[in-house]
Amino acid sequence: MNILVIDDHPLFIDGVSQVLRQLDEQVSISKALAIDEAMLVLDKQDDFDLILLDLGLPGKDGFSFLQRFSAQEYCIPVVVVSAEENLSFIRQALEQNVLGFVPKSLSAASMLDAFRTVLTGNVYLPENILNMLNRKTTAPTSTTLPPHAKHAGISAKQYAVLQLIVAGYSNQTIAQQLHRTENTVKSHVAALFQILGVTNRIECVNVARTRGLINQA
Repeated sequence: MNILVIDDHPLFIDGVSQVLRQLDEQVSISKALAIDEAMLVLDKQDDFDLILLDLGLPGKDGFSFLQRFSAQEYCIPVVVVSAEENLSFIRQALEQNVLGFVPKSLSAASMLDAFRTVLTGNVYLPENILNMLNRKTTAPTSTTLPPHAKHAGISAKQYAVLQLIVAGYSNQTIAQQLHRTENTVKSHVAALFQILGVTNRIECVNVARTRGLINQA
């Protein structure tokens, strides 16, 4: 069994590797500390049985990997393993066809059960996450531009996009929600990144919250 772990914390990779070795008598584990490194690994070897992905990677985040991974049509199950249980990011990852979300706070035994669930072709979500996702399924509808956002130089249209980024929606879904083209949404996202001084969606949400541009909920 071949498994790829994409995470920028070597200590976590070492720990989860001990769990993964319990899946099969022969488990080969490859690791990548960044998205570009992971793509290089996949270029050389594409027969992985499972990929574990941390979304909060430096530089290009995990969503960049999911987009490139999907574009190249790899048929490998991907599981997000993260220390941050952010519903918006989990929802967005599920929209990009990941087969599970495993909190890093889970015990080794629970992680092992989660990985086995995915390897049998099922989706794994902790019960508390599943319940929260079922309760929070609608996109934000407020069109009011808060003073902090206005002072930061964010337009009303950009703010509408920011709200939907926070809710975890992909560019395609945002375009559908706002009745705009996907290219227009991409332009707004790029402008938001420049205004906030960030390079990816996770940083965008975190900085927006830190600066009080959006609600903390």
